[in-house]
Amino acid sequence: MKEVDIEAIYPQLCKKCQKNTTEFVYLTCGRGGQHLNNDIELDTLIKEVNYNDLLALLTVEKGSTAKIMIETIDMHEPHEIMYTREHVAELLKPLETDYYGRYEFEDLQKMILEDRRLRMNYWISLVTHKPIEKFKNPNLLNQNEKVNRKDIKNPYFSLSRILPISLHMEKNKGIRTDVNFDKLHFDYKSRYL
Repeated sequence: MKEVDIEAIYPQLCKKCQKNTTEFVYLTCGRGGQHLNNDIELDTLIKEVNYNDLLALLTVEKGSTAKIMIETIDMHEPHEIMYTREHVAELLKPLETDYYGRYEFEDLQKMILEDRRLRMNYWISLVTHKPIEKFKNPNLLNQNEKVNRKDIKNPYFSLSRILPISLHMEKNKGIRTDVNFDKLHFDYKSRYL
């Protein structure tokens, strides 16, 4: 059913069906979109991808002890690297859109994968207690002046920051001036009036 159809009959649904329509996500996949992945399958897929990525990074950092360590760590993502709408909007801000506000798939993919690399580095830094600054960006190891790594269209695109966007935004949050303060206390000329 389409979302418009579900919204039309939503008040008539039982509590269980209302919860099913509001809290569950379905992603079509397979040949011709014949299979629907539900929340449970998506959660399992995310856990497997995170497990494999963490194991690969731990193997680089800790060698043969990585398999033992991965069994002892908490596999829940750290709260500080979970993104909100504002974080995603900030992440996608540098990308160009077409006339209709649509992004190119390759640009989105590059940006998301590059930011995921930073998120995984941060997660491993928490596990290994290694400072995030010590993790090297593989795209920046071989410097070449002719390659613009900030250009999303470039195959060697890389982000120059080392923190995930959520922590980067928090760190670079500017001090906002309060415009609602009482100006009589600060404007010395007002005393003469």
